Amino acid sequence: MQQLLLDVFTPPRPTLSNFLVGQNGQLVHELQLMLNKQGTSPFMFIYGPKGCGKSHLLRGVATQLGVTVTAGSNRFVFKQGEQALVIDNIDLLTPYSQVQLFNAFNSSLAENKPGKIILASEFPTPDLKLRDDLRTRIEAGLCLRVQPLSDQEKHEALQAVARSRGLQLSEEVIEYALRYFQRDMGSLMAVMDGLDRFSLEQQKPVSVHLLRHWMKRRESLVIREYETRTV
Repeated sequence: MQQLLLDVFTPPRPTLSNFLVGQNGQLVHELQLMLNKQGTSPFMFIYGPKGCGKSHLLRGVATQLGVTVTAGSNRFVFKQGEQALVIDNIDLLTPYSQVQLFNAFNSSLAENKPGKIILASEFPTPDLKLRDDLRTRIEAGLCLRVQPLSDQEKHEALQAVARSRGLQLSEEVIEYALRYFQRDMGSLMAVMDGLDRFSLEQQKPVSVHLLRHWMKRRESLVIREYETRTV
């Protein structure tokens, strides 16, 4: 149940503007250029380990393009006339879906539709188990690694967010959050949102004691919801 508690925090809606850049300034800049039709290529592939922010970037880009993110594990069928494609976990594409994506690349090159193809995976292109001709298409565009935030960068980001909200966070509170909650920044930002609201409700400054109190309340809510669903 404790793990369930730590997984229930809902991150804020992902956008490029609320992505914590860290060492990814060039990557975010290239995405913005692509969205503004100023990029050097209509194709981009981003990769990096779990929790580094790939899904955040894809969802932010998809929202601006007015499309949805396609999961690589789902059956993908390319439809002529699509304006943009955003696909996550392309390493999970089936042979059929790989052919469909290859067709999308060819359509883009011939007819400029889709005008943008943005893909992501945990793995760099040499490690992707894809058709050679599809891998060649992907590598013809921009291929950029998403660099995870270091603990120091996460620490600084939490302090910056806290200051923007008028909150005072002690080193103890930050260390506690980094130790006991999911360490991706989306989840940590969701923790900050909830803790901010709880601090205002209780009219108390943020402290480890308040954080633990809030966690207990969240745990009781999660337990009640879980019991309601299983009755």
